[in-house]
Formats: sequence, structure tokens, C-alpha cells
Amino acid sequence: MAAQYLILKNICISNANAIAGFTYGFPAVTHFLGYVHALSRKLQQSHGIRLDDVGIMCHQHQVHAYRENQYEPYSFALTRNPLTKEGKTAPINEEGRMHLTVSLVIKASGINIVSEQIRDEQCAAIKALAERHKLAGGRITSIDSCKLAKSDCHKAILRRLLPGFVLRERSDLLAEKNEQSGSSLGNWLDFSALKFSATDEPLSDSDESGKVKWEKVAKPKGYLVPIQIGYKQIAPTYSAGEVANVRDNQTPVSFVEPVHSIGEWVGAPSKLESLQEIMWQYNYHAPFYVCRTQEIAEGDTMADEELDFDF
Repeated sequence: MAAQYLILKNICISNANAIAGFTYGFPAVTHFLGYVHALSRKLQQSHGIRLDDVGIMCHQHQVHAYRENQYEPYSFALTRNPLTKEGKTAPINEEGRMHLTVSLVIKASGINIVSEQIRDEQCAAIKALAERHKLAGGRITSIDSCKLAKSDCHKAILRRLLPGFVLRERSDLLAEKNEQSGSSLGNWLDFSALKFSATDEPLSDSDESGKVKWEKVAKPKGYLVPIQIGYKQIAPTYSAGEVANVRDNQTPVSFVEPVHSIGEWVGAPSKLESLQEIMWQYNYHAPFYVCRTQEIAEGDTMADEELDFDF
């Protein structure tokens, strides 16, 4: 059976989480896969529909941050919490928030395509359920439409969602840089830092002061950004109820740390070879629980110890 692709177009999210591990400015990939997984669990029970891999396109974003002038770093615009029982000011835990509009391309199965009426009813039910869930900790204010794509051609699907940028994984670039030299952390930061190096050339032919010319270090082509793609287990798994103050006392618990990699925002569908380049899926290799795109995950032959993107 051919794969079905469900399109949730223009999801407007208010006060979503803008902090992801060491990075900020966009929610972690795990937020979107977790959102779709929550929808899938309910849809399987009510309609027999399963949702799996996810493609993410961002149309608009607004981080709640400010700075006093162009030379100062940005600070998050935080809310004032209510007073404590003792009437004192509550401690502030810095929480970065943002408004954003995204569209999701979701790999689905079980949607009735024989009857057009039933198909439209199922899409309407999915849209109503999707609007009731939170995404990345934010409240969904509206979703323009929920439709089933007529083909699996990435150009036909993505062009209807433009303007926007779609996120794909580029951990291959980080792996290549790690093989050459340097530390994993330093190489990861190179994709977001602006660096300049001194050259042997003097500022001018007549300059004998010893001053050198500084040139900007070239970065790999593309709109490359550091992102959080999952978690790494750092402690043994504890039985249900063994750890105090957890959200779910019925589920085993383990402590984890975030795993980071490199992503690329692609604004033109013509730059993609197939839909597999942008479809994120869960990939589990103990102790790693990460999100990878289909193309990278299927061609990845690295051992578990070589998968360590954790800093």
C-alpha cells in the first residue's frame, strides 16, 4: 500500500517553548514527534488511523526576547509569577517563550481513500483533535486545514505550503568535521559562531608595523543551525513509583541529558531529492533516543559509541 501523507497547514502556536537544550529560537524536534505520537494514540483507538514520521515547515516565528541596544545580548521577556503563600516574590525559572506558525507533513496509514466523504470526515476529526492538544508547550490557536496529499511528490506537497522553510538533518556535516580535527563541542559551535582568522598578508605593501589582515572563516553552505534531536540515558531505569515527584507514577523513569546535532532550513523544495530528507522519525540505540530523518537513519552505519552527539 502506498504511503499516505497528511498535511496540517498553518498551525498557529502561542507561547511555545523556545529553549531546547543549549539552544534557543525554535522548539526541539522531539516536541513535534511527541505531538504527533499523542494524536496517533488517540486516533488508533477511535478511527484506526496511525501517524508516524513528521516533516516540519516553519512559516513565522517570534521569540519573546529583547535587548536594550544593538550591542547588548538578548534577554527573555519573562512573566511575573504570583506571590508565594508567605507573600514573598516567587523564584524565577527562566522560561523562553515564542509564537510561531508551522505546517506538518505527517506519514499516515488507515485513512479511508475509497470514499471522499468519509475521507473528509476523518480529516475534520483529526483537525479537531489536533487543535485541542498542546504543541511544544504552547496553545494552538488555529489550524487552517487538514488534508490528505494527492501524491507523495515532495515538490507537489511543499510548494502548496510556501512560503516557509523546512527542517532537515545535517548530522553528516558534523560527523565529517569531527573526523578531521577538533573537539565535538567546538565543531558543533562552529556552525553557529562567526569566526575570523589572521592571514600572513600585511594590510598594505608599505605597512611594516606587523599588523595582519583578518578574514572571515568560511562556513559550509546552507542555512545551518544547531538543534536538539533527542536524549541520552545517563542513569539506570528505575521502577514505577521508585522516584519521587515524577509526573507519572505508573511508568518506569530514567534520567537523561539532551543530544544535539546540526539541522538545515531549506526554503526551496527543488533543493530536496525526496520527501525522505525531511521526514523525522524516532531512532533508538541504547542509551540514545534521538530523532533522525529517514534518509540519514537508513544510511547510518555508525556504532552506538560513534553516535555520541552529546556534549
